[in-house]
Amino acid sequence: MNRVVVTGMGIVSSIGNSKAEVLTALREGISGLTFVPEMAELGLKCCVYGTVKQLDISPIAKRARRTMSLVACYAVIAGLEALQDASLSREDLASSRVGIVVGTCFGGINNVTELEKLFAQGHNLSRAGGTGVVKIMNSTSSSNLAAYLGVKGRACSLSSACSSGVTNIGHAYELIKYGLKDLCICGGAEESTWRQAGVIIDNWGALSSGWNDQPEMASRPYDRDRQGLILSEGAGILVLEPLERAQARGVPIYGEIVGYGIANDGADMYEPTGEGLKIAVSQALTSSGLSSYDISYINPHGAATKIGDAVEVQVIRELFGSASPPVSSTKGLSGHSMAATGAHELIYTLLMLQHNIIIPTVNLAYISQECAGIIHVQSLLHRPLTTVMSWNLGLGGTNGCLIIQKV
Repeated sequence: MNRVVVTGMGIVSSIGNSKAEVLTALREGISGLTFVPEMAELGLKCCVYGTVKQLDISPIAKRARRTMSLVACYAVIAGLEALQDASLSREDLASSRVGIVVGTCFGGINNVTELEKLFAQGHNLSRAGGTGVVKIMNSTSSSNLAAYLGVKGRACSLSSACSSGVTNIGHAYELIKYGLKDLCICGGAEESTWRQAGVIIDNWGALSSGWNDQPEMASRPYDRDRQGLILSEGAGILVLEPLERAQARGVPIYGEIVGYGIANDGADMYEPTGEGLKIAVSQALTSSGLSSYDISYINPHGAATKIGDAVEVQVIRELFGSASPPVSSTKGLSGHSMAATGAHELIYTLLMLQHNIIIPTVNLAYISQECAGIIHVQSLLHRPLTTVMSWNLGLGGTNGCLIIQKV
């Protein structure tokens, strides 16, 4: 079996469109959440969203963009940064031993919305064009990346709600670990979903609606006054390869994936029970050969929902006990980017590992009683990190966990 390492990272997010921008935002606590007037005009209770800002998509040739929805553009821009970061050229990718595993929850959902508008307004259907089908399909990010980069190996998109990012990275990890691929480009991507999923989640009451006049304070993981999550968008792409290959190429290594777990609650479509998360975390620890005492830091899902935050803390108490390491959620800054969130947060966690810092949970003014009993990080910490854990959970009871170690 191969040891699997991360050698490249690229990101498009509400807090920055490069690793350098994101690291600055994390260090300085710069929020990516803003008030969106259109959400207010349409009558949503929550009018805050984590929008991608000032993204330059000109590196993608215009001809290639004809088949790309916004989510595919996000994935390609992040993918180009990741490949440059890993010192890889297109020639390095021209092999069936290279794979792409990049997931979304909703594909090019805004293209579907635009089509519905054409139908509703009675326009000639020819205005819909002929490229829409490859823009809206759920595999649009991985397929467009494969076409754009010339990758001839496995290219697929796994969808498991809000844990999709972890699931796709975990699948890529297993492909390399068991020798099925020599290189994988993996992660998650999501375009703006507030007009579709956001409206439904707002009706459900799971979005934070009391902070529209102070958007940077709307996402409050583990706080007494948390009201729900804030949606965002973007893409996170990572390059994985065997340790021996990376060492032979002489490229920097961000960390080694040493553990992975995935499981389902098998219970409720909306509310997490914690059972699947416990299984996923336990699987990750067992597969890594590590114990809870070896973990230096946990980046949890921490979406600021009433039930979800409390369930996560209970799992940490049960599995880690007195060995609980420092814990912080980055969603207070970036929001919840759906399928991209697992990839985003693994990148944030790897940046912390690289720079030996722990980013605090912002807006955690008063720790909620049901979220007490673990080590919440409330200010920037500088400390040596060796082994870190990142997990996500999602609707439908999905759960995924990754453990990364310095090489």
